[in-house]
Amino acid sequence: MTIRTLAPAVYDKVTTAVARDTGERRTAALWVHAAGLVRHAREHELLPAGAQAPGPDGLRKSLEALASCHPALAPLADPQVLPVWDQPLGDSGWETLDDFWARHPVLEGEHRVDGYALGDTYQLLSEDARKGRALCQTPPWVARLLLRLSLEPAMEEWGPADVRMIDPACGTGHIAVAAFHMARVPPSRGRRRSPAWDGHQAVERALATVAGVDLDPYAAALTAYRLLASAASTLRIPLHQVPASWPVNVAAADSLLDGDEPLLRAGAYHACVANPPYITPRDAVVRDRVRAAYPQVAVGKYSLALPFTALMLERLAAPGGYVAQLTANSFMKREFGRRYVTEFLPRFDARWIIDTSGAYIPGHGTPTCILVHRARPSVGDTVTVVRGNGGEPRVPEDPARGLVWSAIEDAVDSRLAWDRFQEGLERFQRGEATSNG
Repeated sequence: MTIRTLAPAVYDKVTTAVARDTGERRTAALWVHAAGLVRHAREHELLPAGAQAPGPDGLRKSLEALASCHPALAPLADPQVLPVWDQPLGDSGWETLDDFWARHPVLEGEHRVDGYALGDTYQLLSEDARKGRALCQTPPWVARLLLRLSLEPAMEEWGPADVRMIDPACGTGHIAVAAFHMARVPPSRGRRRSPAWDGHQAVERALATVAGVDLDPYAAALTAYRLLASAASTLRIPLHQVPASWPVNVAAADSLLDGDEPLLRAGAYHACVANPPYITPRDAVVRDRVRAAYPQVAVGKYSLALPFTALMLERLAAPGGYVAQLTANSFMKREFGRRYVTEFLPRFDARWIIDTSGAYIPGHGTPTCILVHRARPSVGDTVTVVRGNGGEPRVPEDPARGLVWSAIEDAVDSRLAWDRFQEGLERFQRGEATSNG
């Protein structure tokens, strides 16, 4: 799937222009994005039929209608989440953002309604989110690989009806939405799919499977919208017809420090999947609180990715649960990672270490790797490592089909196929031994 986004300068230009009306860039970015969100809902017929009134007041009424469609969308009517409710916008600012969305529709096409472009656009519009909170979305093709190595085996082990998955740094929901699609139509491994996985039951069950938490309340609200848009479009109904009782497990909270958020309950998840922020907290008070909460990994000028690993492996994951993350590889080369490598990670069952530093991942200037562990002591003496020999010779036209990323996927496919062959052979041999007495 190719996601259409514009050059960062285009988003910077429209935010700057609208900020002349609002007085500051954060509010301007949210005005622009909220207008794109409403346009997305209307053009995909997710809102009840009716003409959209023009201007800022019309946008507020549309947001109010959107917020009333499902309890999970209520934050869209909260001034603390969206300042459009108490921060005015003049005619000039409105004309600028309305013209922007008229010229640059944030749509994936009539058959894709899950808002990937909406998620990317928020990152590009909001400098506050991008620089202040290190919001950096996970491309869908990266999210799919992370889920293949975590949620997919978890569904095989615990059963697709019972498995639960969380992204504790969900941003605008790229991983959560990909997980919803995987949970709705779980891999059949060649077996005939049960009729129980069709229609309303499958969609409700998939929503129940997925959870997401993020520090940014608007990003969390956008994740909830995208999950509901995915559910509604799958069933070909508008948003207000999605039952209010259906769960949308998304919350705005500090995953590392909030001990009261119900979605962060201990041992609740069979798969934890994340692309956590790689920055060190700028606020000294927050930095020290995280260091006190995660003393074994938050050492020196630590990256937040390390406490997120500890959060997932030590708290959120059920015993034996899968933990997969795309993370900066700086812990391998800098002093703050020494204790993490020598003392913390050896306590858990390492399954995959994949060098993604040579792959072209848009928006990720930091060299990365994929780590997959299980929340249990080591089993066996094998860790699958995919090592990199070099980077892309040029920026690929389609990053999902870049030479390096394609080589990574081929290596993963080969290993998974071999593992399945071995498992099948062992089952066959056990069956033979039983039948032969």
